[in-house]
Amino acid sequence: MFAHSFFSRCGRSPRMVDGPEEGLREPGGRHGRRGGPFGRHRGGPFGGRGPRMFDPGALRLVVLGLIGEEPRHGYDIIKALEARFQGAYSPSPGSIYPMLQMLEEADLVISTQDGNKRSYAITEAGRVYLEDNRAELDRINAQLDEASADIRQSALAQEVMALRMTVFTRLRRGNLSAEQADEARKILRTARDSLDRL
Repeated sequence: MFAHSFFSRCGRSPRMVDGPEEGLREPGGRHGRRGGPFGRHRGGPFGGRGPRMFDPGALRLVVLGLIGEEPRHGYDIIKALEARFQGAYSPSPGSIYPMLQMLEEADLVISTQDGNKRSYAITEAGRVYLEDNRAELDRINAQLDEASADIRQSALAQEVMALRMTVFTRLRRGNLSAEQADEARKILRTARDSLDRL
């Protein structure tokens, strides 16, 4: 429920992207028409058809941006996106790992074996691609921040409703001793005072 306002506002149901977009290279040469090997991405992170959380082009930019911050494993990328949405959305391995392979084939990232995992680092060509699409990535990140804020507010509202339900259910059951009633008041008063101090 706490992600409902975000997903309904974006016109999408909370289903994960199930694979990368078709083809690695745009017509017109190895690096496409503009913006690097994939062409210039247009549209927000929730554009395109179908009930997807991310438009593939947006997911590509976000993933490359995360790798640009520091080398990452595929699992790290999945957990970073999950944390950004407080667990409301987690990309599937079926969307992340093929995307990483595409980025490597396009020479935007390079991978090295790190134990039983594969670590991905951005290349110089990848940094050029990021800079060429920096305005678009900033716009996507702004939309993601807004969505994340909506999720936080919805999650807080859900906790308030759960607390109200717990209180009302316990009152309906009745038979509270004087000590139990006093303890319940102390708990609620402490919670209220703590919130007032935020």
